[in-house]
Amino acid sequence: MNRNGKGASKGSIAFVAAIALAIVWFASGMHSLSPESEFGVLRGPSFLGYPRPADGRFAVAPPGLVHLDRYPRDAVVLPLPQAEDALIPGADGSRYGFRGWATVRLRPEAWADIATADQGAGARDLLLAAVREAGAGMDRGVHRNLGTGAFQDELSQRLKVGLAQRGADLRELSLDSLDYLLAVDGRSYPAADTRMLVVGLDGADWVILDPLLAAGRLPNLERLIEGGVRTKLLTISPMLSPVIWTSVVTGVEPSRHGILDFLVQDPAGGNKQPVTSAHRKAATVWEMLGEAGTRTGVVGWWATWPADAVNGYLVSERIAYQLFDFKTDPDDEQGKTWPPELYNEIRTDIVSPDEIPWERTASFFSPDDSSEEDYQGADRELLDSFSTLLASGDSYVGIARRLHEQYSPGFEAVYLEGTDTVGHLFMSFRDPLLPGVSVRRQARFRHVVDRYYEQADRYLGELLAGRGKDWTVMVLSDHGFASDATRPQTADSRIGHGQAASWHRKFGMLILSGRHIVPAASLEQASVYDIAPTILALYGQPVPSSWPGKVLAGAIDPAFLEQNPVRFRTDDPERRAGADAGSGGEGDEDLLKKLRSLGYISSDSESKNSTTARNNSGVALMAEGLFAEAEAEFRTGIEENGEQPTLLVNLGLSVLMQERNDEAGKIFQRAMGYPHAYRVAAHHLARLALERNDLGKAVSLLQSILEREPEAVEIITTLGQALEKQGDPDGAERAWIRAADLDPDIAQPRNHLGNLARSRNDGVEAEKWYLAAIEADPYFMGAYNNLALVYQDRGETGNAIDLYGRALEKAPTNAVVMNNLASLYFATGEMDEADKLWQRAVLAAPEYPSPYNNLAGIRIARGEYDGAEKYLLRALELEPGYGDARVNLALVLRSRGLTDDARQELLAAAADPRARSQALLQQGYLELEDGRYGEGLKLLQEARGRLGDSPALLNVMGEAALRLGRNQEALSYWKRSLELDRSQARLAERVSDLESGS
Repeated sequence: MNRNGKGASKGSIAFVAAIALAIVWFASGMHSLSPESEFGVLRGPSFLGYPRPADGRFAVAPPGLVHLDRYPRDAVVLPLPQAEDALIPGADGSRYGFRGWATVRLRPEAWADIATADQGAGARDLLLAAVREAGAGMDRGVHRNLGTGAFQDELSQRLKVGLAQRGADLRELSLDSLDYLLAVDGRSYPAADTRMLVVGLDGADWVILDPLLAAGRLPNLERLIEGGVRTKLLTISPMLSPVIWTSVVTGVEPSRHGILDFLVQDPAGGNKQPVTSAHRKAATVWEMLGEAGTRTGVVGWWATWPADAVNGYLVSERIAYQLFDFKTDPDDEQGKTWPPELYNEIRTDIVSPDEIPWERTASFFSPDDSSEEDYQGADRELLDSFSTLLASGDSYVGIARRLHEQYSPGFEAVYLEGTDTVGHLFMSFRDPLLPGVSVRRQARFRHVVDRYYEQADRYLGELLAGRGKDWTVMVLSDHGFASDATRPQTADSRIGHGQAASWHRKFGMLILSGRHIVPAASLEQASVYDIAPTILALYGQPVPSSWPGKVLAGAIDPAFLEQNPVRFRTDDPERRAGADAGSGGEGDEDLLKKLRSLGYISSDSESKNSTTARNNSGVALMAEGLFAEAEAEFRTGIEENGEQPTLLVNLGLSVLMQERNDEAGKIFQRAMGYPHAYRVAAHHLARLALERNDLGKAVSLLQSILEREPEAVEIITTLGQALEKQGDPDGAERAWIRAADLDPDIAQPRNHLGNLARSRNDGVEAEKWYLAAIEADPYFMGAYNNLALVYQDRGETGNAIDLYGRALEKAPTNAVVMNNLASLYFATGEMDEADKLWQRAVLAAPEYPSPYNNLAGIRIARGEYDGAEKYLLRALELEPGYGDARVNLALVLRSRGLTDDARQELLAAAADPRARSQALLQQGYLELEDGRYGEGLKLLQEARGRLGDSPALLNVMGEAALRLGRNQEALSYWKRSLELDRSQARLAERVSDLESGS
């Protein structure tokens, strides 16, 4: 009994304790609510009926079982999630978010949606989820460079939908800017798991490659293309190898990396010397990757002598130069490799031209059974140069293979010059036969270029050998090479004062293949500036935000970018101090000899003040829009070296770009006296004649060029323009179709064909040609602008805006595109957005008058006449004959009661054909305001003849006629107005009264 009683007593105590604990547990879950300012949702096990709303002033949420989420009843202002939280995928592989605010109200009646959506995380996470969903569904192609009102409107609409689905309302959205992932303090990140081979094929061109690929003659390139992506690669100016290849690996413009020519001034004051790595001011991608822990290997890249210290190895471009002069000391290892002792290891891989067997060299020629003794004089020089070319390629490929096996680098870059050199040596012999080339010599050398491209493919196969599927491969060229109708009509591409670059075309080639690359991905044309950002992105390294290029994210596996989103760094990578170049001695002489043999420099180029150096410096300045500085450089070159055709042509162009047309014409006239300059100089003169409507002169000049060079594409294109102006649209059409057939990469004739179709009211045909122009050259902005007009004609405003967005992705500082897009926003009532874009256009192109006039128009609409006048005076300072600006200035003057001054401005505006219609209209209104109804009506009648009928104009004209007592005339205007707009009830009453005589 006692034992059982003690057990019962203990059990009772335990039960009471449990009850007490339960009460405490339950009581601790009591929460008070303020229903006036907040509401609650209880979350707990679904089998107990949760979630459920918390009604009243108290709610019970026992800890560990139920949780109370509190939400405000009033709208709250929340910061938009920035990049680190939002992580929305951008078009360039980046992840972005937003800077700004959203005003959000959570709806109490939608408590179930809220509970499902946020899982208790609160309003901020609910907004985050909606923002991520909205951003992921938007067009990713316009974000970085086009944070416009249209973008904000679309984001707002998507957020409204997303929040509504989550039980919330978006009351207001304020978007300040986009926010991108940034690297912390600009430091490199641990490198991604990437192994990459980059192969540079100097001057390789799709026009040559594609027929060979179709014939199965380039199997290695074909395999890469089948497993990857191909596109055209836009080059930069000047089109010189050391300049472009340095931009390829530094990601910056020539003015920033410092390599502007083949030659630079000797600091000791002597003659020019070949450019070296010591002249490079920007860091290379292999330096950046090396700092991130990736072992790198570089072979043969331009301007890498003397070799810098790297994390891996570097074999400079000076290794094979001694092949051009056998007196060079092979024991001199100065600066040729890193580490320095590597030179002695690779010396056995250096092939001499004497080691190239005759049978191999002969296999490139026709017939291939001729003997070495058959080649004499100039042909012998070509044979020797070609043997050297083969020896150089064999040397660098052999060295690259050896070091790949020895070092196992994670990044390799190998440069092969032969595809460019073979063009300069033999492209003039390729079919079709050029004037001045003997039939015998053409028969001998006609196949060398194509057969060497096959050799380059074999080199590529050797470099790819032994690499598994874990490698990413990039093959690219720095520019294209004229090979058929686009060739200059000179028999020797090496002859002249640095004439070699005139054979270069602005589009090179690019292939991306292998790991991390999406096979057959759609990739629009890329730029030389896009290469370095893409390489860094493939290693997970931050991209400097100041670089002009972008990551080619469309080619990269989204899963890789998900793990390695593109980050930006706000600082620029620093160039580590390189080796002192000093003088390369005989090595410099070897390179100078080679550059002279290929036509890249002339006999004067090594002097302190050479033609070529001045010309290339001026060309680089023009590429940056510094036309006055370029003019000074060209003039100095002429003063130092006498008149040279290249300098004369570019001097004329620099003067022309400063709108000194008459002076430019005289310079081009002088340049026409030089055979090498005739085509370009006569073409510029023809274009000047077109501008002043001297059509006979223009056609005569163009036909004189075509007599010499019948397949000069740009000349045929301009001839089409002249024929159209002469009233022969069918002849123009034939010319433009021929030009488009001759060159697949030229946009202008296709754009003209689009304009012709649009003038015939054939929007479908116009769209076809504009799209063809964009495909030929995605950086030709005129086609985007014109196609946008087609879309606007159809009322497809969204398509037009999207097209302008694509254009700004290609050319983010193009003021014309910004101006036109802003005009579209203005027409759709988005005044603030139009204002912002016009402000951007002014910053991008301060000498472009149209945005100033448009900014004034907005201020006139707002009644801000002083601000409008400031912009108008600037527009007229830039272009005194700008009629539209004078019309707007007249409106400003009228607002101040200065009627006579306004009248003078309108009279001046009417002299501008572009503005005459509006000037007449405003003159008419002005005269009517002054009570001069007859004069005013006469002006409005002329304006009507130009502008067509509109209710507003017809109503004013009717009023004027009525004041003059011409009732029937007034009736005719008003009846026509009612035909156009029957909703004018008051006008209908006046017509009825006038007809009844009341």
